[in-house]
Amino acid sequence: MSASHVSGEDGTLVSSDRTDATISENQPAQQVDIHAAADHIGLDHLAEESAPPPASWRDVTFQTVLDARERIMPHLHRTPVLTSHALCQHTGTDLGLKAELFQRTGSFKARGALNATLLLSPEQRARGVITLSAGNHGIGIAFAASMVGTRAVVFMPRNAVPTKVEAIRAYGAEAHYAPTMEEIFPLMESYQQEHGLTFVSPFSDPAIIGGQGTVGLEILDDVPDVETVIVPVGGGGLLSGVALAIKSQRPDVRIIGVEPEGANIVKRSLESGKPEAATRIDTIADGLAAPFAGELSQAVIQHYVDDVVLVTDDEIVQALRLVLERMKVLVEPAGAASVAALLTGKAGVRQGGKTVAILSGGNVDRAKLKTLL
Repeated sequence: MSASHVSGEDGTLVSSDRTDATISENQPAQQVDIHAAADHIGLDHLAEESAPPPASWRDVTFQTVLDARERIMPHLHRTPVLTSHALCQHTGTDLGLKAELFQRTGSFKARGALNATLLLSPEQRARGVITLSAGNHGIGIAFAASMVGTRAVVFMPRNAVPTKVEAIRAYGAEAHYAPTMEEIFPLMESYQQEHGLTFVSPFSDPAIIGGQGTVGLEILDDVPDVETVIVPVGGGGLLSGVALAIKSQRPDVRIIGVEPEGANIVKRSLESGKPEAATRIDTIADGLAAPFAGELSQAVIQHYVDDVVLVTDDEIVQALRLVLERMKVLVEPAGAASVAALLTGKAGVRQGGKTVAILSGGNVDRAKLKTLL
């Protein structure tokens, strides 16, 4: 793929009164190796004549995550872990919910995006950055670009959530459109080459994975005896980063990814043994609608993650409603996928097991919310 990758208002959260929701105050400071396939994301027309070596899970390290924490956390929120007696009963687990919907920009994406932009060279910063996104990564890049003073261009599907488009533009970034998410990469790449912008991958880049991995560091700090961590999956940046951060310290912790049945690119790639491209995406969880799997993120997932399970849109909606009704916390469909995997038993968590589910974002579309509720 010819697009170049980068690799190398602080705020305090105040908890509001929530029915059946409390914030954890505990704040103390196997797998199968693979080499990802050389046929990157299954798109032959993007292959270069002289392909680089396949990405390896060793291409991003625990130190990458530690360095990212030092770099980005002076500018971001340290999100809380919520608990709910009702959700514990419904899931049959001792459950904590890592509330990344309270992160700046409304999702975990600000972590990786800020890490990547802070690592830009002066020349890259002068030209600007470009990315593709269904919404949350684009908002994260727009926010991060505004922090470092660089241009940001975000390519999105034409049916992108309007509130997410508004947020991208509010941070000063440019929103460009492709007919569908499946068609977005070639259009973005052409624009990137024409304008000399630096491509920041939504998920398959060491800087992105390192930034998202800071979520895993915080989970172990807050819930040191955790047994299982449940992670929503789009392209796999959050899953790979959290798995790397946690397994590097606690290899006994089970890491489970959750994808929608209608956007299961990471699961398909695990089964085929190479990064796959989507031919059709059909899910209400737009935040999990990645058009392809990434070489690096897929290699990390293959090495560290215990399982990736699939949930239906109806199961996601039921989880979203339950979280809202019992905790008074509004997550977007993508953010509810982790809870859906627990409610259905698909995550395979033992009865009463110490579990953390990540609520990955809260940027729900206002019009869609009416139909979901």
